[in-house]
Amino acid sequence: MNGPHLPAVRERPTLAMGIYDCAGLVAAILILVVFRLHAFDLPLETDECNYAVIAARLLAGDRLYVDVWDHQPFGVFTLFAAVIAVFGDTPHVFRWMAMLFSVASLLLIFAILRRVVWRSAALLGIFLFALASSDPGTGGDGCNREIYMNTLILAAWYFSLPRVPRRDGLLSSGLRSFPVVLSGLCLALASTLKTIVAVHWVFLAFWIAWIVWCSTDGDRRIKAVVTQLSLFAVAPVLVWLTACGYFAATHRLTEFVDAVFLFNLGYSDSSEPFLVRFLRFFHPIEHRFVFYSALPLWIGAGVSLICLAVEGVVSRKLDSLAAVSLLLAGYVATCLPGRFWPHYYYLAVPGLIIGVAVLVDRLSVWFSAYGFLGTVGSRVLRVIVYIGFPIGLCVTEVRDYLLQPPFGITVKRYNSRDFWGQAQGENVAAVTDPDDTVFVFGNDASIYYYSHRQCASRYTMITGLGARMRGAEERRRILLSELERTRPRLIAVLFDEPPWPEWRLFLEKYYGEPAGWDFGDRTQKPIMFVVARKDRPIRPIDWNWDRSAVGGW
Repeated sequence: MNGPHLPAVRERPTLAMGIYDCAGLVAAILILVVFRLHAFDLPLETDECNYAVIAARLLAGDRLYVDVWDHQPFGVFTLFAAVIAVFGDTPHVFRWMAMLFSVASLLLIFAILRRVVWRSAALLGIFLFALASSDPGTGGDGCNREIYMNTLILAAWYFSLPRVPRRDGLLSSGLRSFPVVLSGLCLALASTLKTIVAVHWVFLAFWIAWIVWCSTDGDRRIKAVVTQLSLFAVAPVLVWLTACGYFAATHRLTEFVDAVFLFNLGYSDSSEPFLVRFLRFFHPIEHRFVFYSALPLWIGAGVSLICLAVEGVVSRKLDSLAAVSLLLAGYVATCLPGRFWPHYYYLAVPGLIIGVAVLVDRLSVWFSAYGFLGTVGSRVLRVIVYIGFPIGLCVTEVRDYLLQPPFGITVKRYNSRDFWGQAQGENVAAVTDPDDTVFVFGNDASIYYYSHRQCASRYTMITGLGARMRGAEERRRILLSELERTRPRLIAVLFDEPPWPEWRLFLEKYYGEPAGWDFGDRTQKPIMFVVARKDRPIRPIDWNWDRSAVGGW
């Protein structure tokens, strides 16, 4: 029989091994917690603030996509709303939520690796994840959606792995129905956070079909594949049909579809040819530092991708092909949006970890099997391989993360926008009253979050108002009609989007000369000005933020 191979059962569980596993897990979790605690006092970034701001408005009764608008699916706002309702909306609440999801991802990585590699390689994998969980280059130190998506994606891959290999390593029982349904459910939930999860659904669908095809007798193959793929699709279909039904019942289906699907298709457009984005991954123009803090991991994953792909094709080993599939799915999911923000790369981190752990396991087996450099030499090489990866990753993560002051962690990623947003939010709070509404003409929802002031429009960020965006003209009309009605006390105007004539006329009609300006620290060019209503001026303060106030970098 030339079927696909899983590794034969190598280790019989014993009490000592259970204690060994528990000790390793506890140590890895402690490292993860220590690393993540280093960033606990950082301000939330603008995306994270936007989730919290919109979630709070939903709890206050506003309707998503109508009373408050964003192009993201409903899942992230629902998650933040649930957490705020129970624990409040302080930054540490969201950082603890990210911590818990990261710990869950670590446990899932261990569970996945224990099915396919030796215990030592599985422990190596979780220690690598503990070090990389807060990787600043890929935004791992924050609370963005990718952290929660990774947990659900890992759970989906875990449930899709065959559970019972034969002792000779040949696949004997294929996939069971219930785990396949659970796999689809995990991806369905992840897709409500970000629709790019569809990439993982496609990769897993091919993976499931291939496993079932190879493990089923010829006459029943097609039926078995169709059955398992149907089970895999049940949860996503039900989740999204339920969502569409809910928004239809609340008279928001058109707005929901327009924001989450049609708008996002335009949002992912790029001025470069489509295939160029798959090369741009390796050289993001504005964020070249993405790979620095976890460079050993990226290099190791590149080597593992090549080695495991060759082994998977030649030897038809399922664990090798699973690692390759996860790596490729993370790569494609990062590339497809065409906008290479650092936190997008965090979707690839679990695949990097698992790929490196499987590669190290392979190297260890190869050294022993072929007696490379003799028994002693093989053991020395195994020790070097097992120790080299975590030491290399630890050095770069400590250099670019643990040894950095808070401002130094984020300044390369988004210049100083998180600290800046917090400071300007405090300025807004200082010159307005709690019941005043304000508006930020820019993509800085952090000002709303840190000022605790209500946005005067449904558009907490102006992404949808960009001239190149689908439906921008209608959204601009809606914005001006809402501002005409609410007349916010203060408007902060950033230069994220050029003003259009009607917007200029609105400002000239109701608002006086700028009450203050903010100038870039590097260029000394204006980056923001603030205007107040002519009939309700604000007291003068210094709006020019100096980043040296946060302790250097």
